Amino acid sequence: MDETVTLTNQSDQGEKLTATFSPGKGMNLVSYKLNNIEVISQSTLNLFNERAAGLGALIGPHFHTSPNPVTNFDLDLFPHIKKGFSQGRLDPFSHGIARYVPWKHKHSSTQISANLHGSDLYKNVALKRLEGQDFTMHFEARLLPSGLFIKYSIESEKPSVIGLHYYYALNQPGNQPGMLKIHTEPLFSQKGKNLNFDAHQRVKSLLSLPLDEALDIGLFPIKENKNIHDYTAHLITSDYDLHLHYTPHFEHQTSVQVYMDKKKNFVCIEPLSAKNPLQPLLTRSVLEVKLEIFPSTLKKIKL
Repeated sequence: MDETVTLTNQSDQGEKLTATFSPGKGMNLVSYKLNNIEVISQSTLNLFNERAAGLGALIGPHFHTSPNPVTNFDLDLFPHIKKGFSQGRLDPFSHGIARYVPWKHKHSSTQISANLHGSDLYKNVALKRLEGQDFTMHFEARLLPSGLFIKYSIESEKPSVIGLHYYYALNQPGNQPGMLKIHTEPLFSQKGKNLNFDAHQRVKSLLSLPLDEALDIGLFPIKENKNIHDYTAHLITSDYDLHLHYTPHFEHQTSVQVYMDKKKNFVCIEPLSAKNPLQPLLTRSVLEVKLEIFPSTLKKIKL
């Protein structure tokens, strides 16, 4: 792994907090801990090493597969692309160029700030050529006593999307499955269709989603009540609880993607700056997220 930057602080309860980023490999959040409790799934390290996925990867300026991927460059310069093409992947920079390239950054013991521009060069190729448009992205993280605060933004030539594609660790098979609690609209998206949740899953806008089977859905979050500034989501596992507070600066364009494969050793909970991330509408987006780690309450709730 390339050089990393570890932020450290102490929680309000006197416990050690650490957040480790890899600016040279896409500003990936490779670790986030409360004492020895790791919330980023280290089981995805191989994805990170192979093709810049896994751990705490970024999304942007596009989501999933670009409709017009750029492919006319020297594949010998990009080994992961050559391998991806051999495996049938059409987009050499799936989920956007941000996760694949080094970010310029500066940091202190508790903060890191970084930026990425379309004019920056990667292996002597301008990033705007690789992404298919010009852009400017900023990323700031502060490790506070109450948790990790992230501000992520983009200004782009074409409509774009940003998000946090963080792989959160789940309990091992055989343990009680985790649960996601989030206030959402009654509809969710799956494979391009809008579907309704079962009545027992969503009560007064609060969705309680057991993490006991593979998932790949899009949620349309709503606030718990009109007096609350943030959107919230709670991940409950056998090892920890994670509270996500997030604020998109354009609330009419926000969604949360939830992904978990059949192995069920991680779940991605991805706040995004587009209601339909495959067809973004904004050329300027700002996403603010706070991640707070707490002791597990799984044994105290009834699934």
